[in-house]
Amino acid sequence: MMQPVLLLVLLTFFFSSSALATDPCNCKGYAGPGGSCYAGPGGPAYDGPGGAAYSGPGGPCYAGPGGAEYSGPGGPAYDGPGGPRYSGPGGSSYNGPGGPAYDGPGGPCYSGPGGPCYLGPGATGANCPRVCR
Repeated sequence: MMQPVLLLVLLTFFFSSSALATDPCNCKGYAGPGGSCYAGPGGPAYDGPGGAAYSGPGGPCYAGPGGAEYSGPGGPAYDGPGGPRYSGPGGSSYNGPGGPAYDGPGGPCYSGPGGPCYLGPGATGANCPRVCR
């Protein structure tokens, strides 16, 4: 009796943590109905007005000046030197050995078995840092 309950709890945790870890602006995952990247009306990645992935002015995925996804100098998505998404040595998105986004074995973004970003059988994906997405 305990095994079915435990299995149900683990599956619920897996699917809820996977949905929470998804970035609607750059979604990676199942895009069909009910999926974490479904872009139809009411879906978690809906890009129409009022949607979680709306890219028009004022939307959470707006890439123009002042928007949350603006990638020009000084913008929150700027990936040049000194920017929050800079991936060169010393940058917050550096993926070389020892970097905060390193995806090799033992790194914070490692997606192999046992890694914090592993999405295979038995994984939760809950320990994958935001910088890895």
